[in-house]
Amino acid sequence: MSLKTSLQSANPMRNYYILIAALSFLLYANTLQHGFVLDDIAVIQNNSFVQQGISGIPKILTTFYWQGYWNSNAGLYRPTSLIAFAIEHQLSNKPFIHHFFNVVYYSLLCCLLFQFLCTVFNKINPRFFLLAVLLFIVHPIHTEVVANIKSRDEIFALLFFLLACQQLYASPTKTTKSILLSSLFFLLALLSKEGVIALLPIIFLIDYQREKQILPLLKHRYMLLITAALWLAWHQYIIASSTAPRLVYTYNDNSLFSTSSLLQQKATALGMFATYIVKAFYPYTLSYDYSFNQIPIINLFSFPAIAGLLIFAALIYVAYKNTNTHWLITFSIALLILPLLLTANIFFNIGATMADRFLFTSTIGSCIIICWLVFKIFKINLTDKTNPSTAQYTILAVLLLFSIQTLTRNRVWQSNYTLFKHDVKNSPNSARVHYNNALALEQTTDISNQPTYMAEYQLCLQIDPHYQDALINLGAIYAKQKEYSTALTFYRRALNQNAKDPIILSNMGTAFYSTQNTDSAIYYLQQAQQAGNQSSTAYNVLGTAYFQKQKFAEAQAAFETGLKFDTTNAELYINYGNALATTKNFQPALIAFLRAYNINSSNPQTNYFLAITYNQLGDTINRNKFFAQYKNLSKQ
Repeated sequence: MSLKTSLQSANPMRNYYILIAALSFLLYANTLQHGFVLDDIAVIQNNSFVQQGISGIPKILTTFYWQGYWNSNAGLYRPTSLIAFAIEHQLSNKPFIHHFFNVVYYSLLCCLLFQFLCTVFNKINPRFFLLAVLLFIVHPIHTEVVANIKSRDEIFALLFFLLACQQLYASPTKTTKSILLSSLFFLLALLSKEGVIALLPIIFLIDYQREKQILPLLKHRYMLLITAALWLAWHQYIIASSTAPRLVYTYNDNSLFSTSSLLQQKATALGMFATYIVKAFYPYTLSYDYSFNQIPIINLFSFPAIAGLLIFAALIYVAYKNTNTHWLITFSIALLILPLLLTANIFFNIGATMADRFLFTSTIGSCIIICWLVFKIFKINLTDKTNPSTAQYTILAVLLLFSIQTLTRNRVWQSNYTLFKHDVKNSPNSARVHYNNALALEQTTDISNQPTYMAEYQLCLQIDPHYQDALINLGAIYAKQKEYSTALTFYRRALNQNAKDPIILSNMGTAFYSTQNTDSAIYYLQQAQQAGNQSSTAYNVLGTAYFQKQKFAEAQAAFETGLKFDTTNAELYINYGNALATTKNFQPALIAFLRAYNINSSNPQTNYFLAITYNQLGDTINRNKFFAQYKNLSKQ
């Protein structure tokens, strides 16, 4: 059905909902076959609680947001989306089901948004809000929210908030049932994402516009305030009761931490606020990451900071001046800026520099303002029930452009590889973007990509010379190429960032061993062990180094420790067996050699050591058997 046909239908409201649901679903249908991307791995694929399905829900309800994946408490508690993921995982372990529900919930949200706007502004032509919601649906900034499964928290937060508003405003009478349901939905919104608390003033603004009094508002909405207080108490209890260490954010998470100057931090935040407002109306570029140093630190009197301050002041002024004359504008500006007050780093710093998803709710306001401006340009009264054809076709042009951009952007979110490869052009000054792209290229194991991903690692280090993972990975690449001195140079630089990192220490020890510097190898591998090393390969090297120094007891201990972390390492079993056999412990040596044999029976070396060990134990039958196998395998 065309838009024009739907507008002229005998039952337009029903067809409006059909159009909204169909467009929102079809626009994102090309994401259904996408895989797990970015934080999808942390909240779904490798999340121990979600992977338990329904049985993991009690753990989700009683732990902080990331605990199913890692043991760093970031101060977040968002069980709602994780519970949904667990239920969906119970049905299927494929990413399709999660993408499917993301699109379904997005479609439902858009329908609720249309209903909410028509209910609150019941004197305005519904066609106006149809166009505004259609514009919201196709806004390209939403690709990160819908195409990235993890961002279900953004969808749920707004969805449940709209359901709460539906209970508040759908009926003219305030029943106990509607009050309780509104509180329940508001609680679910808060349990989806903490930032939804910034939308509570929207309800009070609507109430004030209707009743023009403040005290009655508090009386009518006391249950919402109680709900918010109870949520906050439970949220803080979950966070405080965790024994996991609190995550301390650095400039790698939020670029503002790269300076200690409060004025520079707030100037940079104001500049980002200006960028947010521009992108809410014109999403000129999109990226999954804006970390260090994509958003450089600026001074208070720089143009972006002044622009951000002026825009912020202008929006507040316009909203205030139009409170009684053009209430829709005040409402739209409130929706535009309120969510950003918690995420734009203006009043306090958060764990991210900037993100497209932070604009998700704000674009409701920008889309309404765009439509309002178009209607004003063509001098169309918002309360006029006639078909606003001129304004309609003007907005349709924007819808078409946004739809094309969204469909194109959706394909970028197909996998980490496609996303990282594409967005390195959109965030060329982000060290993390270059690192992620290098890592994705390296993981393809295509040797032809090596010059590219090495160059990407180098670009990462040009932006941030202290980027530890890039230093480690470059060191590992040079070590594979047997350029050990260069590898050690990168490892030393990485060690300057974290002197007790077991990976760096074990890599350094392995590199020294490869240069036949056994003493240095043992020193760094011992340091790695004390730092909590869990690499069986590193313990294998440590044990071999001890063996060469004829410290057989230490060698045996190193091999035993390595086998605790990897029971499938045949080489480790062989070396362990040799260390035991050297000290005349032939029976346990035989057990070690047999385990190596069970892992790989075609290794001539394993058969040889088994033959020798059986000979020491006086078993000539097995000695002859394994010696014959050794000779046959050696000829191949």
